[in-house]
Amino acid sequence: MKPILRKVDSNAEHSFSVRENVYPFLYNYWHYHPEVELTYIRKSSGTRLAGDSIDRFSDGDLILLGPNLPHMWRNDDVYFEKSSDQHIEAVAIHFREDFWGSTFLDLPENKHIKELIRKSKRGLKIKGKTHAIISQQMETILQVKGTKRILQLLQILDILALSEELEPLSSQGFIDDYKMDPNDKINEIYQYTLSNFKNGISIDEVAQHVHISPNYFCRYFKKRTSKTFIEFVTELRVGHACKLILDGNLSISQICYESGFNNLSNFNRKFKELTGQAPSDYYKEYSKNNSISNLHPNVIRDLEHN
Repeated sequence: MKPILRKVDSNAEHSFSVRENVYPFLYNYWHYHPEVELTYIRKSSGTRLAGDSIDRFSDGDLILLGPNLPHMWRNDDVYFEKSSDQHIEAVAIHFREDFWGSTFLDLPENKHIKELIRKSKRGLKIKGKTHAIISQQMETILQVKGTKRILQLLQILDILALSEELEPLSSQGFIDDYKMDPNDKINEIYQYTLSNFKNGISIDEVAQHVHISPNYFCRYFKKRTSKTFIEFVTELRVGHACKLILDGNLSISQICYESGFNNLSNFNRKFKELTGQAPSDYYKEYSKNNSISNLHPNVIRDLEHN
């Protein structure tokens, strides 16, 4: 399945979309749209895919996605359970590059904003003091109307364009090489893998699920994502392990197997390759900002023995 072209809600009264979303879970399909998207996650957690990047997201995530950048927000499994009382809260702004006219961004005063939108085609994570300012601005724009609404968006973009606290998500290589394919199976692959990565998932299994040969699957996946399928699964598993560490309820060995790794030494090696820290060090850094008495006894035991 190709990335879904999602039409952004709009009406004749507004030139761009501002929405406050409160839903059981986020829109969890690989999709794209011609609008630039600025999303502030008030309350939600899961895995974010943007181009060829994959990362955990949680409360406070603030992301700028450029036009036609394929992306997906996939909530944690708990959000999809029938008895779940979880819900998401987010504020999203969508606008086309030319909604204020075809020459507006070519004005000398707006060149920095035009450059921001160019950079946003890789996806940008907003951090630091800029995050604090923009998240508040996102709440404010929900309350204003008319010309003030446009001015508020312009102020947001001006702050972002001048900030040095923006981190690119996707690689430049992905953006340069990615082409929409009418026979794209990547959404189907993502959905199946995200649902099964904690198990002993294999290339043969996924290839069979999407009805292609294992050899073609490997070439296809690398071409579509700029990484191997094994790299993708490893990133998912390490990201899930980080979440479990921050939850503070399981020991390192329990987290290893709960995340889909089949032995502790491989888990430790892959975790350090991707995070720069051993799992025990990741635990200790977390415990600096959290009372150790709040952690599960198994976690405390692991910390005391490392």
